[in-house]
Amino acid sequence: MFSLRKKEKSALTTTNNFQKELKLILGFSPKNIEYYKLALQHRSVAVVSLSGNAINNERLEFLGDAVLGMCIADYLYLKYPYTSEGELTKMRSKFVNGSNLEKLSKYLGISELIVSRANLRKSVHISGDAVEAFIGAIYLDRGFKKAQKFVEERFLKICENLEANAETYYNFKSAVIEFCQRNKREYSYDTIVHHNSSNHKPLFICNLIVDNEIHGVGFGRSKKDAEQNAARETLYSF
Repeated sequence: MFSLRKKEKSALTTTNNFQKELKLILGFSPKNIEYYKLALQHRSVAVVSLSGNAINNERLEFLGDAVLGMCIADYLYLKYPYTSEGELTKMRSKFVNGSNLEKLSKYLGISELIVSRANLRKSVHISGDAVEAFIGAIYLDRGFKKAQKFVEERFLKICENLEANAETYYNFKSAVIEFCQRNKREYSYDTIVHHNSSNHKPLFICNLIVDNEIHGVGFGRSKKDAEQNAARETLYSF
């Protein structure tokens, strides 16, 4: 496919066995390590092919970005079955960003294998771009299922804080509206201020009624929070 100059090649083989290093990062044995070598090759050390084209990891980065987006979209679509397209888009953007990609690069040791003449500390996006290129390499080497498994078992692990706080940006009220409209069910919110709450710290109680039956009860310091919590309980009851 391509060949690295001797100087760049030595940078890729700082461990005793690059293939073993890859297996530790990937969680499985690669078939064609040339894809992964290319994924680690920044444009600052691009190899010029016989046809005059610069060979670096940018094309793999483009591919990997699309594969990663698809994997996260599939994960969120299945995990949150009642949310809207707009909310899913917001959620995906919380996961797929440069900060998380950089964390994964350091967590797995990918950043230590990147071949570049640029200063990685000053150009932190380089390590994140290499992760996307790495995912593109997995896709070419072993197919979408392996790439998806890598994303779920490696990438999502460093997104644990986002996972724990997913409800912060998940709009349960919108999901209830979508569910009821799709299934032609009547719904209404009955929200009141609890009689024991003070003026300074009001406590709201919300009953979410679907087809004349209470499906969810929510509490909150604001009307919005109470209704959101009632909507969440309602979705879990369906």
